[in-house]
Amino acid sequence: MTLKKTILFLHRWIGLLSGLVVFIVSITGAIYVFEKELFALFHPSYVTVTAHKGEKTLPLSILKANAQRVTDHPITLIRVPARDDQRQVYLFEALKRRPKNDIVGVFINKEIRYWDRIFVDPYSGKVLGKIDVETNFFWIVRQIHQFLYLRRDVGSTIVGTSVLLFIITLLSGIFLWWPKNRKVAVKRLKINFSAKWKRLNYDLHQVLGFYAFFVAIVIAATGLVWSFKWWETSIYWLLDGKRPNKKHEEPKAPENTIDAASEASLDLIWSDVVKKYGAHEGALVNIPQNASLANITVYKKGNTWWSASDTYTYDLRSEKCSFKRLQNDKTLGMKWRDSNYDIHVGKIAGRTGMWIAFVTSLICASLPVTGFYIWYGRKFKKKKRRCSIIKIN
Repeated sequence: MTLKKTILFLHRWIGLLSGLVVFIVSITGAIYVFEKELFALFHPSYVTVTAHKGEKTLPLSILKANAQRVTDHPITLIRVPARDDQRQVYLFEALKRRPKNDIVGVFINKEIRYWDRIFVDPYSGKVLGKIDVETNFFWIVRQIHQFLYLRRDVGSTIVGTSVLLFIITLLSGIFLWWPKNRKVAVKRLKINFSAKWKRLNYDLHQVLGFYAFFVAIVIAATGLVWSFKWWETSIYWLLDGKRPNKKHEEPKAPENTIDAASEASLDLIWSDVVKKYGAHEGALVNIPQNASLANITVYKKGNTWWSASDTYTYDLRSEKCSFKRLQNDKTLGMKWRDSNYDIHVGKIAGRTGMWIAFVTSLICASLPVTGFYIWYGRKFKKKKRRCSIIKIN
């Protein structure tokens, strides 16, 4: 068997083996690229507010208290919009997952004990809406995309393995596509829409596959980070030589307790963060239940290609910053990891990049379909020929 025949054999059967999962992951990925925009389209009253000129937002503690009234679970996450975007709500989330050693059932939703998301007008303090994230369409789409809606340890392995196989089919596909000369190359860069269906299907498979190749490889490679720890560690090793240690010691507790200081501390801590930034692209405030620390990540416009953010850890009892990791202090591996999601969905290149990721995902979804039809058509054609020869004899 020649090299080309061997690669064709691998391309065909690996594609058939992983095709269904690749199709599902690609379709759901295309939907999730514009998750924020689509949610706003279907729930405009939840995400948009009216701000009068010069009107200031209420203290974070008051907004949090208002959000807390509509849920029975303690709020642990606060998502603050970009500082210059005065028409966006504040999001408050009450989230608790089961411990990794206490996962029950077959499906991913069993790892969530509860997850409420509350939308609050930062100017009036009014609660605009509340959703149970577990039953939200876009959360379900993401779980199908990432885990096939199966429990994390099972689903991530299936999806990750299928994506690895998909990368092999992309590489083998580009080898099979590669033309011998310029004349053939020109022909393989065009789709003949006037051809019969079988030829058109073949062109759709090889031509679209070629155009999507580079972006598809990037999307697949960045997606593997959430499936395999060894993949993430390998990239850290390539960029930094080792996996960074992100842990830091918790400061010693002063005399005042977290319960007495937490609410008042939240406003003081947030005001300290605001003073540091004339503008920002949004912030995530993480206050774990019964914890003495609050982690605040501030997203900003960086001077580089990477998605930039600074992270601060505040002691809720002393109201002082006990740890910080600024964008300029991060290693190359850390900058990559913080940017991985934005690279995966194309957000790193703005709205244009998101559209490229969306179209590429649709093409990736089409490749298993057109590939299957090529295989099935050829196999069916051979059987038909055999039947015709038997009848003639």
